[in-house]
Amino acid sequence: MDDDLQIDSDEDLFRNPVYYEPAGRNLDLDRPDLGVPQGQDLLNVLLRMRGRVPVEKRGLICPDCRDLRGRRVSMYLVQRDGVWLASHYRKPGEKPISHESDEHLARKERIAKDSEDHGFHADIESQTADGHARLDVRINGANGIVLGYEPQLSAQTARGMRAREGFRRRGGIQSVWDFADPDHAGIGTVPYVRTPNLPASVIRVQKNPIAVRDGNFVLEEGKCSPSGTLTRCPNKPYDPENPTDPGYCLGWHRVLVPAHQSSTFTGEGSLTLTRFIVEAAAGERIPFQRDGHHGWLPAQQWQQYLEANGPALDSKERRPSVRQGGRRDRCTEDRPASEVRAEPNQRRGSRAIVLESRPREAEAAKVPVDATGQAIPLCRFGCGQPASLPGPEGLPEHFSCRRNQTAGREHTTFLGTTPPTLPSVVTGPATGRTR
Repeated sequence: MDDDLQIDSDEDLFRNPVYYEPAGRNLDLDRPDLGVPQGQDLLNVLLRMRGRVPVEKRGLICPDCRDLRGRRVSMYLVQRDGVWLASHYRKPGEKPISHESDEHLARKERIAKDSEDHGFHADIESQTADGHARLDVRINGANGIVLGYEPQLSAQTARGMRAREGFRRRGGIQSVWDFADPDHAGIGTVPYVRTPNLPASVIRVQKNPIAVRDGNFVLEEGKCSPSGTLTRCPNKPYDPENPTDPGYCLGWHRVLVPAHQSSTFTGEGSLTLTRFIVEAAAGERIPFQRDGHHGWLPAQQWQQYLEANGPALDSKERRPSVRQGGRRDRCTEDRPASEVRAEPNQRRGSRAIVLESRPREAEAAKVPVDATGQAIPLCRFGCGQPASLPGPEGLPEHFSCRRNQTAGREHTTFLGTTPPTLPSVVTGPATGRTR
């Protein structure tokens, strides 16, 4: 009975809400009981319906289509990478059900209009040349640049975002993923910007600026001190339990830092989404990847980044990830770490990326000089202090050092010789005089 089912591709799968009519509530596909009382076996019941019960009669429908469009659209369950998802039912040849909210549509329309107004042709809902990805907005930029603007307002997994970005990168597309949620899994996982969550009515008014809050980085380097260039040490995150920590290591760093956290940020003339898209299409902003973190750099600072770090490896030249360890090593705790199974990542957004660090340099000893600017030599007797007074031999010395040295030499000579002979005493019998 599932032969007439049009299976969605990975590109069309989303974490859609799904409503189960017999229970009268939405299902939570991340829970073993699907969020239904005594629903531990409900998933197995739904899966056994495959090939036996028509999709329309399984009781799974889309709550958004029901509430927003007044339509009863059946849904079915599909598993991708161990995650259960709900997809809209459609027959072969039918167009996919639109998953886009009004805010999503407003962002696409706004960017397409702004790009056209600045001389860059833009198409909404355009396929890549290989047909593996569908761009929300395709912008034909300068010098052959093809920009893909992708507003992403729904929750996605980091793995899914990397897969979707891979489709676009292999198609020669420079993607700009636009997130409104500061905790979205795609932040830093793909080339991104973060903008405020605004209603569609505000977004559609072109004179309303949409601020870029994250994703735009700048290159900074300098001494890590209160009087230096960096506002805080990138290796010393803020400790809420020790708020008085100065946050400086007194060393030197070269870092990629979000523009709003840089030392030159004043808040005036903040970057807007329209300006960012136009400059990216013109080649004035370049996407970068460093230690798995993605972002954007101004073209001039991109050249400085290349001079300091060299060109980034092409996807075909990157060293393949190979899991180390035997196949019998099934225990996660015992299996050695690898590039495939790494430690849990910290929150990616709004953090500095360290390119190079040097420890605190030892301050060179100051050499004393005389009135003419000539260095004053040290005392010849080894006291370690400068001495400008020449002694009898013409060498620098201190009077006190010479006196102590001479006294020590005489004392040593006295201890090393025979005591002097004392005069003999002879007492006369009558006079008692000494002679």
